[in-house]
Amino acid sequence: MKKFVVLLSFLSLFLISAVILSYVLISFNFLNLKNKIYENFPNIELRKYVFKKESFIEQFQNDYNVKFLPYTQFEELSFSKKKIIFSEEYYNNKNQKISISYKSYGSFYIDIYKNDLILTDYQGEIYLVSNLSEKINSDLEIIKPTIVKTNLEVDRVLDTLIYKNKIFVSFKKKVNDCNTINISYANLESDTLLFEKLFSSEECKEDGAPGRMQFYIRNNEEGLLMSTADGTHNKPSMNAQRDNSVYGKILFIPFETSKKILYFSKGHRVVQGLYTDLKMVISTEHGPRGGDEINIINENGNYGWPLASLGEKYDFKYGQKNISYIKDHKVNNFSEPIFSFIEGIGISEIIKLPKNFSIFYDNHFILSSLNGRSIYFLKFDDQFTKILTLEKVFVHNRIRDLKYFNKSRTLVLALEENGELGFLKKK
Repeated sequence: MKKFVVLLSFLSLFLISAVILSYVLISFNFLNLKNKIYENFPNIELRKYVFKKESFIEQFQNDYNVKFLPYTQFEELSFSKKKIIFSEEYYNNKNQKISISYKSYGSFYIDIYKNDLILTDYQGEIYLVSNLSEKINSDLEIIKPTIVKTNLEVDRVLDTLIYKNKIFVSFKKKVNDCNTINISYANLESDTLLFEKLFSSEECKEDGAPGRMQFYIRNNEEGLLMSTADGTHNKPSMNAQRDNSVYGKILFIPFETSKKILYFSKGHRVVQGLYTDLKMVISTEHGPRGGDEINIINENGNYGWPLASLGEKYDFKYGQKNISYIKDHKVNNFSEPIFSFIEGIGISEIIKLPKNFSIFYDNHFILSSLNGRSIYFLKFDDQFTKILTLEKVFVHNRIRDLKYFNKSRTLVLALEENGELGFLKKK
């Protein structure tokens, strides 16, 4: 009995010591523990007792009625992640450059072809994940895709698109020490993807880049819409307003290469998402410090950059007396964004949800974000003049790209921080 009491006393002392030590280590933020807990557990009661700072408690209370996975306001979802094993170069390239268009993460893009998933990493390597339905429903935590043989040579990929049986890739390529913007395509029915040129710009810029693509028909002519960007963080280029420059535009590029490209719209900063149903076009665009935009794109529209923005420069300081950009688009004959995230979410891709995903999200779009690490369910009015609802769902991952796999009724997310695929569906 005495031994039992001694043992119980020892265990109690050990537990009390462990709690006190943990409290001290967290309080003094040893090894950044406090920040890690705060970032990884954004909605737990423990915050109230560990942090004890009024600002933290206020932030905790500010999460009132915000839902966290696996829940949205109206659905219980299933969310799983699977690690992708990319090529060795994907992990070892030290030449990534932080720019206006992307950060130094291992970006990759996703496309669905029949029952397979096509991945394209930022260096132009293309991978096949066969039988996607099986992968989604399996217990596998790691997916090792097949590397597809290609003749593609790029400096950096900025988007991919599958239309019919062809894959299109937009990319930067340095020519005579100057970056050009390009689109190449290949037939997916071949064992080796032999890419051909659709478009290559004569104009080149060190800080210029291509961007998102969508199939489009203009005046009965088939082609692609492609966005372009130019400039650095606090040094925006005026090319977005110049009619003789391909940069800062959305271009219409005909499939018939003998036809000239069209400057569809101008005044764009960095388009990270592009959607069209052939009747209307939606873009999602990075603002500077805040001011990420959702725009309804009209042909010949001018969206104001770099003269107008609801954001500010990155070196903004509280108390400064001058604004960096014009705030009233209409007065200055620019097209206004239909919505702007003043807080800046690192806006990325936008797609439309089909009806079979959920009766509660009929006629909704899904918007993804990078720094915001969230997806947003949003609904426009019938005329696309305003946004009726906007619901944030925190995913805790940078989402570069997303697609909907109709066969499994699943949203597929490109989670770029750790090179993972996310699968989100109704439970």
